Amino acid sequence: MLRKQPGITVSELASRLELTGMGVRRHLDALAAEGLVAPTACVRKGPGRPASGWRLSAAGLELFPRRYDAVALDLLEDFSENAGPEAVDDLFARRTDKQVAVYEQALDGIASLDERVAALAGIRDEAGYLAEWDDSGDGSLVLTENNCAVHRVAERYPAVCAQELALLRRVLGPDVEVVRVAHTMAGDAVCSYRIRPRDGG
Repeated sequence: MLRKQPGITVSELASRLELTGMGVRRHLDALAAEGLVAPTACVRKGPGRPASGWRLSAAGLELFPRRYDAVALDLLEDFSENAGPEAVDDLFARRTDKQVAVYEQALDGIASLDERVAALAGIRDEAGYLAEWDDSGDGSLVLTENNCAVHRVAERYPAVCAQELALLRRVLGPDVEVVRVAHTMAGDAVCSYRIRPRDGG
């Protein structure tokens, strides 16, 4: 209802859901605490001051299906047909260059490897990868991505996966070894990377 009618009031929600106003407010407060909804002016015709309403936040809107992958695949297919497969690979490489710059800026000033990996996991998590990290106990760290945010594209263009690995290696630097130890495109449930200092690093 919030998606279809931004600015809907508590009383309107209560009427449609057959709940009390207090019950609706409790749900809205919980959603607001998660950053999914926000108060807004009610869209109402007629005289008088408009009542306070509710709408979805940007995060809330993202919960609804969006076919970004289909658009991306169509564009990449057309680009490949017109410019050639190598041009698509170059496009992915340029995207990685931009990502490296953004990631390096975010990690600037973070010295220790575990803190850098933790920050990197945070960036990847925000990008939709459901990323987390852990200390394996053998001198290496493990970065796990429980969701592939580019799965549909990676199925058609494996170069995306190569660039994902290259991104992590470039951001963490030449003194750090990054090895992919699980890969969703190979049938694993997650993508996982073992990260550790290189010998003598």
